[in-house]
Amino acid sequence: MQDKHKTLVFVLVALMAVMVAWEPWRPAPASNSAPPDVGTKLFPDFTDPNAAKSLNVITYDEDNATITDFNVAQVNGVWSIPSHSNYPADAREHMAQAATALLDIEILGVASTSPGEHEEFGVISPDADKLRPGAVGIGRRITLKDDKDKVLADLIIGKEVKDQPALHYVRRAGRDQVYRVAVKTDKFSTKFEDWIEKNLLKIAAFDVRGVELNDYSLSENVTRDGVVLRMKKNSLVKLGFDDAKSSWNVVSMTTFDKEGQPVVTELAADEELNAEKLNAMKTALNDLAIVDVQRKPKGLSQDLRASDEFVKDREAQVSLIERGFYPVGQQNEIYSSEGEVTCATKDGVRYVLRFGNLAGGSASKDDKKPGEKDKTNPALNRYLFVMAQLDEAQIPQPQLEPVPGEEKPADAAEAKPADEAPADAKPGDDKPGEKAPEEKAAEEKAPEQKTAAADDADEQPAAKAKKGTSKTKKAAAKAKQTAAKEDPGTEAAAPAAESKAEPDKAEAAKSDAAPADAPKADAPAADAKDSKAPVDEEKKIAIQKENKRKQEEYDTALKKAQDKVKELNDRFADWYFIIPDDVYKKIHLGRADIVKKKDAEGAAKPPGQPGGIPGIGDLQELQKGLKGQ
Repeated sequence: MQDKHKTLVFVLVALMAVMVAWEPWRPAPASNSAPPDVGTKLFPDFTDPNAAKSLNVITYDEDNATITDFNVAQVNGVWSIPSHSNYPADAREHMAQAATALLDIEILGVASTSPGEHEEFGVISPDADKLRPGAVGIGRRITLKDDKDKVLADLIIGKEVKDQPALHYVRRAGRDQVYRVAVKTDKFSTKFEDWIEKNLLKIAAFDVRGVELNDYSLSENVTRDGVVLRMKKNSLVKLGFDDAKSSWNVVSMTTFDKEGQPVVTELAADEELNAEKLNAMKTALNDLAIVDVQRKPKGLSQDLRASDEFVKDREAQVSLIERGFYPVGQQNEIYSSEGEVTCATKDGVRYVLRFGNLAGGSASKDDKKPGEKDKTNPALNRYLFVMAQLDEAQIPQPQLEPVPGEEKPADAAEAKPADEAPADAKPGDDKPGEKAPEEKAAEEKAPEQKTAAADDADEQPAAKAKKGTSKTKKAAAKAKQTAAKEDPGTEAAAPAAESKAEPDKAEAAKSDAAPADAPKADAPAADAKDSKAPVDEEKKIAIQKENKRKQEEYDTALKKAQDKVKELNDRFADWYFIIPDDVYKKIHLGRADIVKKKDAEGAAKPPGQPGGIPGIGDLQELQKGLKGQ
């Protein structure tokens, strides 16, 4: 009996041992089969995408061992890019999309809870002070904050899940757990151009009505007298674009001889405009892309002139000159090292683009190999100055119909100030607003013409005086003698006045001999006035209304152009823009680029150089301007 009891105890112990050994292999209840995080939001407290007021994206380039720290934030109610001197950002929609992408992240699975596996999943934080040389497995850190700088979301996005490109490994900053989630990373770009207004100039290609290609270059030369600024003028071409015919036409074309003197030229019989290059230029203006910006020094106005304080600031001058821009002349106007292009649009806006030095890399002409003249380096960029001007000539004046009963209709052109400079007053290589040499010459003669006109006006009263008493006649003769002494030119005019008086005298005598009952001289005029047809008031009112509509339409278009010029200059004024060098080469064209030989295939060939080969001419004004700095 005792043996049976011992046997039973052994059996029970054995069964218990088997049960203990089997327990770890038993399946867990269904409710405990997944970690508690799975199926929940990664950031459960982040519920409103509009609460996000700043985004910080930090990336690490393992090949170059460099960190990029990019910021977008709302500063004083305006979206801007703090990492680029608070340049305005086109970020309202982009920011909302980025915030929503984090708001909706759901945990699909747990990949690891061990810090030692962070490198394997690519979720190591890109902290500059913690990364060691040759580090790998570095992720992209995304941080969203509200207007009070409270963190709404902070995570590191790692590698894609194998065979599942829509999924990424991620972890919350400061936590060890690595999760599998579905997240789109395209909304977290660190490219500057992805966060700004794509169309810098806001030009529509079909709005272009003309361009002016001022192909010149400036360079500094060291002489015995110091550093001298010299200009090489190549060509100045003004072109118009006929939108109805979709064709370009030459307005004027000028080249410069070896002394820098202008030579007016025309297309030869075997030459034509290269429409392909001109249309490519128009397209490049339409979608002018910038890759970066730098803030200008204070003291530069919107019309690209430097203040006196700016010129005295050596550091500010160096900032300009290093980028290829020079304040010269008494007005301290900015000239550029690589010429300029002006573009006029039908809405009354003229854009002035001035091109400076390279903003990265090197592109020495001496380094080019034979056959590589047009080869471009996409890695090169170039500095650009931009300004906008009002061009009223592009807004047609209203054609007002005469109003019955009025001497003349209100003329919109009369409302224009007499001293206002013409919209297309930029001649030669002169700056906008300056007058052409021929205009200046005409103005120099104007005082003489005004004097002659004044003399004629003085003579008429003197001639009329001859109709009166002999006393008045003697006074006029005496005045003539006095005027002759002071101005010999008056002497020639006086006889004409006397000869005119004789017919008047005869007419007076004839009038005296007329019968007493003869009708008065003004009687026919009175009869004509009485017989005048009555004014059609309905037609008059209709014309007045139509004229008013036309005038208001013109005034609205003019005001819209003025507002746009201000808006553009508010955007342009504070910045050096940096554009790809290949884009610069599409816009910066000279005569040799836009003129081709006519042939069967229409292939472009280098044109001749009428008037001599362009050379280097000294610019005394520029030299004085530089020496005065």
